[in-house]
Amino acid sequence: MDIAPEIIAGISRRLAQHAGLELPAWVVEARAAARIAALDIAPVAYVELIGTMRGAAELDELIEAVRVGESRLFRHRSQIQALIDFVVPALRAKGRRAVRVWSAGCAAGEEPYTLAAVLAHALPGVAITIVGTDVSADALDAAKRARYPANAWNDIPDDWRGAFRRDADGVGVAPEIAALVRFERANLAAQLEPRAVTGCDVVWCRNVLIYFTPVARKLVIDRLVAALSPGGFLFVGYSESLRDIAELEAKRAGEAVYYVRRDPDKVSDPRMTPPAGLPRMPTGEHAPVRRQTPAAGIAIPRTMTPGMLVVHGVSRTPSAGIPVDASQPPRLTTQDELVLRGTPTAREVTAALMTRLATPGLARLTVDLDVAELLDDDLAPVLRRARAAARAASVDLVIRATRTGARRWLTRHELDEPGSEP
Repeated sequence: MDIAPEIIAGISRRLAQHAGLELPAWVVEARAAARIAALDIAPVAYVELIGTMRGAAELDELIEAVRVGESRLFRHRSQIQALIDFVVPALRAKGRRAVRVWSAGCAAGEEPYTLAAVLAHALPGVAITIVGTDVSADALDAAKRARYPANAWNDIPDDWRGAFRRDADGVGVAPEIAALVRFERANLAAQLEPRAVTGCDVVWCRNVLIYFTPVARKLVIDRLVAALSPGGFLFVGYSESLRDIAELEAKRAGEAVYYVRRDPDKVSDPRMTPPAGLPRMPTGEHAPVRRQTPAAGIAIPRTMTPGMLVVHGVSRTPSAGIPVDASQPPRLTTQDELVLRGTPTAREVTAALMTRLATPGLARLTVDLDVAELLDDDLAPVLRRARAAARAASVDLVIRATRTGARRWLTRHELDEPGSEP
């Protein structure tokens, strides 16, 4: 279903007003088209519906459809190691007998259960309370079940598997660990203050801020900071820098960055020796990636901007780099390839991905990072959103990175997972 640009813009405005979301047009179009078809109404009527009180339930359904709830147990291992090496010693030094944690944007619960497993082991005798919040009712229902597919076992490092139970039906969280976590529904970007989470020693909010409008992002950051006690610790995604927030002091631990809420009356350094005997995160930070057999066909070069070269895969002998109007979608379907060269910008890559993902019949899109001279951090949220859009369009999006530098960039931004080619 083709939706007029003004309809997509109207739907995007409602998503921004209600949930603070700022998503690429192709994501909004793909998700909205499915909802419009399910309701069997005209696109214009759909925009009117989600702008009314009687359409509140449908707006919630649309937010469920556009959200990116991708997560897994022990996903952010460099930051988990920073939690063990720096945060735990600081909490011990304060003599804390109770520790409060907020997992904001907790999806299906993998993140708060990971934190519960780590902190329960690292802080024996300390009362751990973890609150997980998310805008998605479906995600919270899944989180409360504390059950995951069988392959989730592979995401759990050997030293931490005692906090989980494996059986024929999958992986469950041990009851004593699950009891440390409770879940609440909350819209972080709601204009009216949601029930505040306060007095937190740790706030974990990864890969959430990248989906907000600038206005919503500021509102959410203010709430995250306000939730922290002085000296509390805030963890966000690798591409979500908060170095411009005056109340926060940035700390680096290897490849991980975290933030400490400043205390004007007491300056403390959390960099202490971690407690002896705590297991360390394995250096192989991510779950084994799925190797995919390259699709048959030979690439025909297509020119685009000075920053990149787009290659369109087809099943015939290549021509000698015939220039093609990059503003037009590729004529052939089934498979396409985007090769990044030089120093591609987020805007260039977004435009290229938008064009290709809109191609009718596209089955596979490969994004090749190996040739690029410099991969900016701003590209990470672009690729993350493209993955979500590709899933909605039933397109197999593969990120190819065989060069060491490109692989490290993928790992740092947690894009090295199924759907990446080693």
